Amino acid sequence: MGNHFTTILLGMGRIITLSLYRSKSISLKKSGIKNIVFLLWWMLIISPAWGQEGYQVYDIRFEGRDTIPEEVLLDQMNTGQAGLLQKMAFWQKKPRFSDTMFGNDLERLRRFHQRHGFLDPRVRHRLEKDERKERLWIFIDIEEGEPVRVRSIKYDLPRDTLHADQPSLNKEEALVDEGMRFVDKKIFQEEKRIEVLFQNHGYPNVDVKRVLEVDQSEQAVDVLFRIQPGPRARFGEVSIHGDSLVSSDFIRRRLTFSPGDIYVQDKLDATQNRLFNTDLFRYVVIRTRKDSISDQRIPVHLEVSESPPWSVETGVGYGTEDRFRASVHLTKLQFFGGNRKLIFTGKHSHFLPFSLETRFIQPSILDDKVDLLVSPFFIRENEISYEVDRLGGNLTLSEDFSPQTSGYLMYSLERVFLQDLSVPGALEERKIRNKAGFTLGFDRNTADSRFNPSSGWHFNGHFTYMGIGFRSKFHYYKGEMGLIRYHRLADEWIVAGKLRAGFIEPLRGEASPIEDRFLLGGASSLRGFQRHSISPLNEENRPVGGNSMFEGSLELRFPVYDIFSGVLFTDVGNVWRGAFSYHPSDLRYNAGFGVRVKTPVGPVRLDLATPVFEGPADLQFYVSIGHAF
Repeated sequence: MGNHFTTILLGMGRIITLSLYRSKSISLKKSGIKNIVFLLWWMLIISPAWGQEGYQVYDIRFEGRDTIPEEVLLDQMNTGQAGLLQKMAFWQKKPRFSDTMFGNDLERLRRFHQRHGFLDPRVRHRLEKDERKERLWIFIDIEEGEPVRVRSIKYDLPRDTLHADQPSLNKEEALVDEGMRFVDKKIFQEEKRIEVLFQNHGYPNVDVKRVLEVDQSEQAVDVLFRIQPGPRARFGEVSIHGDSLVSSDFIRRRLTFSPGDIYVQDKLDATQNRLFNTDLFRYVVIRTRKDSISDQRIPVHLEVSESPPWSVETGVGYGTEDRFRASVHLTKLQFFGGNRKLIFTGKHSHFLPFSLETRFIQPSILDDKVDLLVSPFFIRENEISYEVDRLGGNLTLSEDFSPQTSGYLMYSLERVFLQDLSVPGALEERKIRNKAGFTLGFDRNTADSRFNPSSGWHFNGHFTYMGIGFRSKFHYYKGEMGLIRYHRLADEWIVAGKLRAGFIEPLRGEASPIEDRFLLGGASSLRGFQRHSISPLNEENRPVGGNSMFEGSLELRFPVYDIFSGVLFTDVGNVWRGAFSYHPSDLRYNAGFGVRVKTPVGPVRLDLATPVFEGPADLQFYVSIGHAF
């Protein structure tokens, strides 16, 4: 290993400094020379910034780097740049330049690259200023150099009768691969993985230390994890503390372990999630008192704080389709005791003048993962071809198979008051009829974000048989399935795709009810067409909906500036009159582009689209909240 270099590797937040001089004893003369050299080097970095103190930092740009994204590097800096809204708000104070802060930022960037395997990065910069407006542009050039690679991974742990039950380790399961670029975060994650692995096999006091041996000449590092499992232990007694009025019996019934069981860290985490997901608690904290082990049993300390029994959420907004819309969400916890909930939801928009629903939720009706939902409702819908009032309710058994996967079985019944506007003279006739049936549904969502997903899948669907009980007027099958995929290309460049299909098969020679048929077109389906205009038409050229539906969408989402991003998209689909009547030659297409504005409640969406392959362009413009899918 060479002796004349300044290499720093970081792991677990600690700095391992390799030898700087041949001898550990440094003379005062050498020390003085070293200090002078360091001062000159520091002045070389800082001196170009002199005279810029107090200038407004208008923009920061990175040049030269090709591995670490710019937004990640900006997060390492305390020197801030003015966002677009700040630039527009002339009355607000803008971020100001500080020589000292910027010098620290440059050193922080250098160390950040070292933690990511670039041992000798060169960080240079230049400043451009507008003296009249006192604005400053910062350009930072980073030359990464050759990265250090992980040459080998080894584990050092005792193999004796005292640790006969310890888990085995192999390189195939490691989070660090031989040949990969050294990243201190990956080393830390592998260290934590080993700790959790042993903790889940009854070793709560496991101690894992990593040793890094760097070969400067080969640009390689050998990684060794030294493991001391400690004694195997079991869960001890559980004590419950806090300001909650929820009974301790209720809490104990939701423990995923019992005193005397082999200690498993995952069971503590599962218990915490299980209690917190009841929505009864503001926080749930579980601690093991490892300093109070007696007879190899670890006492467990559980502390909870109760959530307010009542909560109210309201919202208002505007969209080109819904126009003015408003909602209210009222929740009562511990309804009739336990973790039962009563939820009232009210909504209003142009096409949905009234939507009133009350949900009573009884958790753990059959087992711990199955909930019972009772949901009476009254809904009024106003569409171009019909107006309908729905009065009814749902009885649902819902099960969460995992945090990403759920399923449900629902029996629904409703009394429908319909005015079919697609038929001449319908305003004088109001049809009243009953509908009842079962629905089986599922949902699996692995997307990494609710508002701005960049990876993962969302797969859902349901199948309904209508015509069971309640003197149901209609008898039909209905099925619908959807698939959404998100894939990150680079940085904030995202490709998102959607496929959805459905059918209705009427039975006994009946027609399907117009209010349950498929319609496409609008802000969330084929955006080059007006809302619900993709549909079979009757003699009066009114859309009456269809019994078969298919649609697909493809979007390229990319950053533009600050809180603004852009979208290029195309949609395809159609609705056909008969069941299972899918005709690819009849598909309709549109293309367009849009702008997304990040807000705390999700992106504001502006889309402009036109049909393609259908003659002259007919532009449609939509404003809404959230991504189209």
